[in-house]
Amino acid sequence: KSKPCRWPPAGGHFFILSPLTSSPPEGLFMGQVGVTFNTRPCDHGASMADLPPKKESAILSSQEQTLRLARSRGIDGMLTRNSDSTFEQRATFRHLADQAARQRNLEAIMVMAARHCEETAAGGEMDSDWLTRFLQLAEDISMVPMQQLWGRIFALEVATPGRFSIRALNTLKEMTQREAQLFQRICALSCHYEGSDEQRLLLGMHKGAGLLSRAKVTRMGLGKYRVPYSALLLLCDLGLMHRGELESGPLPADGVELAFGNQRWRLRQRQSNLTLLYYRLTPIGNELALLLEEPPLEEYLQDLKTLLSTNLQIETLMLAPAGEPDLPS
Repeated sequence: KSKPCRWPPAGGHFFILSPLTSSPPEGLFMGQVGVTFNTRPCDHGASMADLPPKKESAILSSQEQTLRLARSRGIDGMLTRNSDSTFEQRATFRHLADQAARQRNLEAIMVMAARHCEETAAGGEMDSDWLTRFLQLAEDISMVPMQQLWGRIFALEVATPGRFSIRALNTLKEMTQREAQLFQRICALSCHYEGSDEQRLLLGMHKGAGLLSRAKVTRMGLGKYRVPYSALLLLCDLGLMHRGELESGPLPADGVELAFGNQRWRLRQRQSNLTLLYYRLTPIGNELALLLEEPPLEEYLQDLKTLLSTNLQIETLMLAPAGEPDLPS
């Protein structure tokens, strides 16, 4: 006989649980994994199917969202009173579904890698251990923007074997899409000295004390450019940026040249005893920065130029496309 089951535990309604049918209905697992189903009733108590009907709404409740996510991963058997299959059968289906999803992810990344390769020549034989590790890390990447980054890594590694370390791949695997977007913003603000690939995020300058003047620090806030201090700490935790603000050595008499995307700045001192303040990316951060071809943020460049020009002379050179002369500005 059917037994009454009280749900919820206190102050709720009574529901009558009907005996399960002996013939399995057409369901999620029928005909998909080539197994024979156990038709023995297996009642786990009240299920999601026993919940009282709710008014239609475009917004899913947390309960409905849980059920939807469970169904998408094939782990909703007990939630939906799925008695037409055993745990082993459902586990088999989920394993096959996970393997198919990983295969789909890798093939999508290869498509994106092929688009980046174009007609460039391969730089030699790729390290087989590196390739094995790449596939192991990339197979779970399902978000399209992140797949594009992994495809670009593969294309650059084909062109120049040894360009990306396993440590850089591990770091990228741990990054969420939000963290990758944050790192992308940092790269749009970064520059490097001419002849060096080490990326720096300039903040301001320090003027040493003179005979009749005190030392003075002039610094920019980065919150205006959607880079709060908490974001810098996060990138430090990820191993992409060195902790703490750094200070350059005294600027040479003939100045220094900085590269911001297609812009080159020549900085010359108007006063002596000046140093630059900056954050610096780690070696892993510099590797991953190669993936992001972000143009410099013009608002940041203008603000930085205004700040530095109080004590420095700045000459700007715009790099033109290949075959055209560079234009001073």
